[in-house]
Amino acid sequence: MTRANEPDIARLYHLNSSNSRHKVPDLEVDEDARPHPFRRFVGAPRVHLPDADLDLSMSLGTVLERRSSVRDFGRRPLPLAMLARLLRISYGVIGRRFVDDHWVARRPAPSAGGLYPVEIHLASRDVDGIEDGLYHYDAKAHELELRKRGSFNAQLADMTIGQAMVKDANVVLLLTAVFQRTMWKYGQRGYRYVWLDAGHVGQNVYLVAEALGLGAVAIGGFFDAEVNRLLDLPPDEESIYLFCIGWPQQP
Repeated sequence: MTRANEPDIARLYHLNSSNSRHKVPDLEVDEDARPHPFRRFVGAPRVHLPDADLDLSMSLGTVLERRSSVRDFGRRPLPLAMLARLLRISYGVIGRRFVDDHWVARRPAPSAGGLYPVEIHLASRDVDGIEDGLYHYDAKAHELELRKRGSFNAQLADMTIGQAMVKDANVVLLLTAVFQRTMWKYGQRGYRYVWLDAGHVGQNVYLVAEALGLGAVAIGGFFDAEVNRLLDLPPDEESIYLFCIGWPQQP
């Protein structure tokens, strides 16, 4: 139910993107219009991340039992190797597989059609080995691309409607989406799939952070256009999900 005086746009979209036996999805695609599967920012300074394997010492059952949102972070540096592990195990490229007559990147999170519309940007504060700034994670190369220098946590705290824990996080992961990567194949219903993809990535972030001894908290409330401008996103990319990552504050 919508709030008073608000049009129920969400319900309208839900109904119009619903499948039914009377409206069979058209999955014919124009291969020439297929979007590129990876984003790169040509000319951006690059940071090669330490190699990171997929081994985690904590069992899945233990991680699931302990996982919870952390909103109080301690102020101490985060090793770059730990950030590299978080990124690669959550959403890095770990191989290739054959999908619909195409080789596609194999990644730790599922994605509709193997299209992977989600990109990861991040704001770093006090991460050993890199300067504070805004970066894009090139998952294919396992590298960071520096977009802007400086500390942006305070600005992001304001853009997330005053969520103070953003100021103390070592890293703010900013998940963005290139919607056309998925909608190219699945049309209007593909918009739904993008959000499912983001949820898969988000769960990985939570579980990997817990296994590494870090705290994580997801943020869905923010001023969209302001975050997009801060990241200087291309017109086809939108911010959709944020995560604070850091050392849990000791009691």
